[in-house]
Amino acid sequence: MPLPPRRLLWPRAGLACGLLLGTTGCADLLGTAISSAPNRWIPWQKTASRTHPGVRRVLGIDQEFRVDVGTSDEPLELLVQIVDPADAAPPHGTVLVLHGVVSSGRAMLPHARRLAQQGYRAVLVDLRGHGKSDGQYLTYGVRESDDLMRVIDALESRRLTAGRLGVLGVSYGATTAIHLAGKDSRIDSVVAVAPFSTMRDVVPDFGRTVLPGVGSLVSDQALDAGVDEAGRQGDFDPNLADACAAIQKTQARVLVIHGEEDWMVPTYHGKRLHEAAPDHSQLVLLPWTGHLAAWLDPFGQVGEETHRWFDSHLASSPTRPNAED
Repeated sequence: MPLPPRRLLWPRAGLACGLLLGTTGCADLLGTAISSAPNRWIPWQKTASRTHPGVRRVLGIDQEFRVDVGTSDEPLELLVQIVDPADAAPPHGTVLVLHGVVSSGRAMLPHARRLAQQGYRAVLVDLRGHGKSDGQYLTYGVRESDDLMRVIDALESRRLTAGRLGVLGVSYGATTAIHLAGKDSRIDSVVAVAPFSTMRDVVPDFGRTVLPGVGSLVSDQALDAGVDEAGRQGDFDPNLADACAAIQKTQARVLVIHGEEDWMVPTYHGKRLHEAAPDHSQLVLLPWTGHLAAWLDPFGQVGEETHRWFDSHLASSPTRPNAED
């Protein structure tokens, strides 16, 4: 497994401090470690609100704009980038592409380019608190999914929803995709790669795996108190961070892909999601595949399954009325 990028070390250091203090029953600091978005730990990551035009050309990004998803109490904008198919034919559909935690839309460019090569319009979004988007707190899909509904509104107002709407998400983005589908009937198809089922389950899984020997010292009771405190700080209800409930509310077709050797988000999360909605979901387990391998997709398995799924459940569906002419 490759070494983690340097940018991952700062949030892990913060989580380690939070877990250590959690052993003393300090729920406030544990809640801060659980709820703080990457841009709060590493504020210099968000160096500009937009990408330089020259960089966009090199990266193959066709359009870029910001979407206001804030309130009067919390001004907040997200960065949105578009990667279009190279040919002049109308796109088969539009796919939101969502990154994992401590990442950004740019890290999902290989997935976006592949979708564009297959004829889809790919929409990269920096989730709140990540990349060049605003925000201080993680809400584990609860408020992120609300943000994305506003992004879809903006896409429609700009006439950028060609065909029907799908979502491809990895890890944190995969769970957010399921929450979005559970709230927004405009979503027709989802591919969720290594999603977690609930916030209360993934926090101990992630902490005890990424920080072995530290996370195991924190009791379940202390972690639960930390999750509650994270909700208080981030202004959301952790009990709503339940993708199993969300997947039951959607009519979208959901493909869940999970590595059998995933230690960060163990396979039971994917199995539990499929079991919650067996009539409109499918589970694909990848042997000898861990969490990072599912994201990086070195053997192209995720890409193949994604292509097959969207071609079956997105491109073949009737065209949405407000799609491009």
